[in-house]
Amino acid sequence: MELTRREFALLEVLARNAGQVLTRDQLLERVGGYDFEVRTDAVDTFVSYLRRKLEAGGRSRIVHTVRGVGFVLRDDESGSAR
Repeated sequence: MELTRREFALLEVLARNAGQVLTRDQLLERVGGYDFEVRTDAVDTFVSYLRRKLEAGGRSRIVHTVRGVGFVLRDDESGSAR
């Protein structure tokens, strides 16, 4: 699967923190390469692109939204976020 540099960086940060909920601000800070004009809702867009690629071919969702908080990487939908 081909990922852009930002998609890969986002996946790497989520994978290094698997099971831990990361806020949009934390993701922006850790992914880097963003200028000060990028808003946190840009993270939602990049997560959407990443999910589309990761879920291609019917694969299960591994990047989950924690409403009002951020995102977490876990391999099952029933697992609890920390």
